[in-house]
Amino acid sequence: MAKKFEVMVGNKAVAYAAKLARVKYVSAFPITPQTTIVQYLADMMASGELDAEYVTMEGELSCQASAITASTTVRSFTATSGPGLLYMHHPMHMTSWARLPLVMAVVHRSTKGMQPDQMDTMSQRDTGWLMLECQNSQELLDTGIMSFKIAEDPRVRLPLIFAGDGYILSYTSEPVEIPAQEEVDAFLPPYKRPYPMYPEEAEEARALMSEMWNPFVDPQKVWADQQQAAMNAKTVIKEVNAEFEKWFGRSYGNGLVEEYKCEDVDAVLVSMGTIASTAKTAIDQMQKNGKKIGLVAIKSFKPFPDEEFQRIAGYAKAMGVIDRNVSTGTRGGITFTEIRHALYDVDERPVTLNFHAGMRGKEVRVEDLKRMAEKTLKAANGEKVSPIVEWA
Repeated sequence: MAKKFEVMVGNKAVAYAAKLARVKYVSAFPITPQTTIVQYLADMMASGELDAEYVTMEGELSCQASAITASTTVRSFTATSGPGLLYMHHPMHMTSWARLPLVMAVVHRSTKGMQPDQMDTMSQRDTGWLMLECQNSQELLDTGIMSFKIAEDPRVRLPLIFAGDGYILSYTSEPVEIPAQEEVDAFLPPYKRPYPMYPEEAEEARALMSEMWNPFVDPQKVWADQQQAAMNAKTVIKEVNAEFEKWFGRSYGNGLVEEYKCEDVDAVLVSMGTIASTAKTAIDQMQKNGKKIGLVAIKSFKPFPDEEFQRIAGYAKAMGVIDRNVSTGTRGGITFTEIRHALYDVDERPVTLNFHAGMRGKEVRVEDLKRMAEKTLKAANGEKVSPIVEWA
């Protein structure tokens, strides 16, 4: 089948992912820099390209609440940014509690300004949603399609966010390959309702409600089940990533992390999103000059790839973790803290440094990343470096 390419902005790539997944319900509310995602979807429906129910809501909280109801019966989608995601916070807990495989695109926008950082999704990291990060527009489209398959897998059945940096991706054009609809249909099976709803399913419904609301069942069980499903997602994400590669010829590391030029290195930089994409250029230049440093790009933030970092610790003497976020009152960024937690039980722990970078859209240049890499290499070579955590 002939390949189809189009030069498009990241937001259009997200809309294409929803279209190719044949979503049947879209709840929409405008917020910069997400707005054009739902505009593209509205155009697709108006032209007959997409057969779905499109509902404009009075706010993001309503977007989430209506999508909760819709996802009990049909494949559903919504999108938001920054403060809009914060406004959804309360019903997002309901979406995960009800184990609904709703997929949502988040275009990163700072909670303290219009420009991007990752504080919007990081503020929601304990709502029970899975979270995947993207480096470019092609990855947005591909991850959007994979997200439905991951979320709907019966071993998981949890809501999922796939995210990309605002402006840097949302409004920047680049060539994107658009998969054929027939191939996506073969890859992504039709939606299966997560709950019984017809009269002939009454007995199944009663049994389910008895389990969910039974006062004699351990009240912690809903949390334990949700946690197990999130941990199951590690296996499912890797499987779906591998299957996507067979169908479409593209994959993103092993689905959890991407190790870029990590053969025979002493140290690695670690990042997510577009900073990771820029870091590849820095790594290319440094390796050309004989520097033994690679890059680990985190693809899955939730579930967090603990085991992958424990394995990477086997060859990396130091890790320079770049956080486009901050957890005020805690030493270091959120990713840095997660990685240190993952490495606690490793016998030979690498030195772990932290760099806060890119907050509120501050530019992170190749030269900035090379400086971070040089500091990380010094730590790998046994030099004492300070500070451990710095604002880059």
